[in-house]
Amino acid sequence: MSDDTVTEIGWSSTDLASRRALWSMSLSDGDKKLLWADAQAGRWHRADRVREMLRTFVLGSTRSAGFAHVGNLMDPAAPEDDIVAGLSFVLREFGEIVVQNAQGDLTQVLRDRDGDGATELGFHCDTCDLLVLLCLQPAVRGGGDTKLASARNVHDIIERERPDVLTTLREEWTFDRTGRAGEQIVVAPIFSTGQDGTVSCYYQPRTVRTSPEKGGPPLSARQWEALGVLDEVLYRPEIAFGLSMAAGDLLIIRNSRVLHGRSPYVDEPGPGSRRMLRVWMNTEVL
Repeated sequence: MSDDTVTEIGWSSTDLASRRALWSMSLSDGDKKLLWADAQAGRWHRADRVREMLRTFVLGSTRSAGFAHVGNLMDPAAPEDDIVAGLSFVLREFGEIVVQNAQGDLTQVLRDRDGDGATELGFHCDTCDLLVLLCLQPAVRGGGDTKLASARNVHDIIERERPDVLTTLREEWTFDRTGRAGEQIVVAPIFSTGQDGTVSCYYQPRTVRTSPEKGGPPLSARQWEALGVLDEVLYRPEIAFGLSMAAGDLLIIRNSRVLHGRSPYVDEPGPGSRRMLRVWMNTEVL
């Protein structure tokens, strides 16, 4: 499929469940071995065919569905430092890895912190072009699924049901991210439409609501209502697609197109604990 024929789609959870080939592929064990041999050498040589296959798939999926899932990308039993180095090599195809927190980390392993995994993580967008998640170990008792929601689908529902609210969501909002990586104060619409008709979204429910407490402009009654409508639509059963990732699976999310969250899970200490390697990227490719 050429780049010119790839178009944005808005999807529901049912759409994704029935069209898995649109957003998911798996590497064979042989292709995985070739890919990681090149990654360890730090240069493309034996795995050029695998490289091009991955690139074509990721570009197509992130442009249409807004995300790409690749199963069996790596051996989760490999040393963590080797996994980080290998993944960083593979991701060169898609952009630049950027700092993701105030400590300056380029990679971070997400895990349960004092039981916070038992709390659902609400829908939001990270402040980067691409969010990359590599599953090192799923929660041994289940749960901890990545939740995905199509910005286009949510936008279109609100446009049909509450066009007045969509007008408000298209205005500029202030997100106070003081103390975090990247821009400290982001002023942007929650929804916007590009010249090509694609819908973009930027939403952080906590920073937009607490911005007035930090000196930002106060939220009007109209804005509070708009946030309430947005959250109500986001949490309709047909909106969220829950993705269970196995150890070794890769997920690349285009932040402007897909909101993400996480379902709750109960973790246990030791080698069975849930661990997800996170990378932030900026790119001009996608």
